[in-house]
Amino acid sequence: MKKTKIKPILSLIFFVLLNSVTYGQIESIFIPKMTAVNPTSYTDVIFSSMKDTVLVSTYSGRISEYTQHTKKERIISQINDEIYVLAYNPLQKHIAASTLESGIIIINKNTGKIINKVSLLETWALRMDYSKDYKYLFANDQRGNRFVWNVSSNYKSVQLPDSMPKGSIISITDDVFTIITSNNLIKWDLKHEKIIEQKTIKVTKLGDIDREDNILSINFNTCELYAAKNNKSVFTLQHPSWLRPVESIGGEDAARTAGLKISNGYFEDTNYQMAITYARFSKNKIFTSSIDRSIRIWDKLTGQLVTSLTGHQATINKMKVSKSGTQLVSVDLKGGIKFWDID
Repeated sequence: MKKTKIKPILSLIFFVLLNSVTYGQIESIFIPKMTAVNPTSYTDVIFSSMKDTVLVSTYSGRISEYTQHTKKERIISQINDEIYVLAYNPLQKHIAASTLESGIIIINKNTGKIINKVSLLETWALRMDYSKDYKYLFANDQRGNRFVWNVSSNYKSVQLPDSMPKGSIISITDDVFTIITSNNLIKWDLKHEKIIEQKTIKVTKLGDIDREDNILSINFNTCELYAAKNNKSVFTLQHPSWLRPVESIGGEDAARTAGLKISNGYFEDTNYQMAITYARFSKNKIFTSSIDRSIRIWDKLTGQLVTSLTGHQATINKMKVSKSGTQLVSVDLKGGIKFWDID
């Protein structure tokens, strides 16, 4: 079956479409190639070490390792296809790359060589990761299909039983699948083929989920913290302003003439609350990014704004927290990358 093609338009619109997933339902949005629109855009970023070193991918098919201290990319592989999502297996040094037309490609990080390919049935993955023990690679595609492969068996496909609940696979720990829909969070045991836990939730677009099953749900310009344990919404976050670069209004002289207060090269335009693009948990903080190019840090317990991070020159489309919990990395649609030390 041939993919539907539409003409490229603004990369930001495609970014929103790419990240708009209705959990538990078939996603019917088809996305054309974006290389001609913005080939330098980073599509994903993941830590390949405890901190300071990450893997990045682009729409133009480049996979690189970027180190904070050198500020340089080491190109690992160049694929003749668009890359949307990365996953990394540090035990085997495998990089899994979800592409538009080639399924999922498995690459040896040390050599850059393709060592395997797995099919996605004429579709592509919007969410992909390895299980906590790196036994499985799993993916959810844009049509609502779920896929699982056994890493130790040369990525042989795992046949999922019909008894498996509907929804997107979010994580796998010790053969227990965490599955999410727009109104349910389910723990499902693969070996015994049974549900071991189910909670009622409300999710618009999943931002992140932590070890306690707290959920960040994004709805345009708001991000809601939902506590699955207590089955209730805790608080809702919204960027209080648009942090506009002073250059956008003609520089500091123009700002003074307009009576605007400038701080660190930005002024706060409180008339706008721009759309949130990404949300992540750390141990005691919440991070949200926006199309206004800023990152806001919130207290996880109270929802109070702690501080704002600025410096990106384009919309931030991905953020990740290191396994050490001490560093945040963010990338944008112009190929910018920044590391932030966090508590």
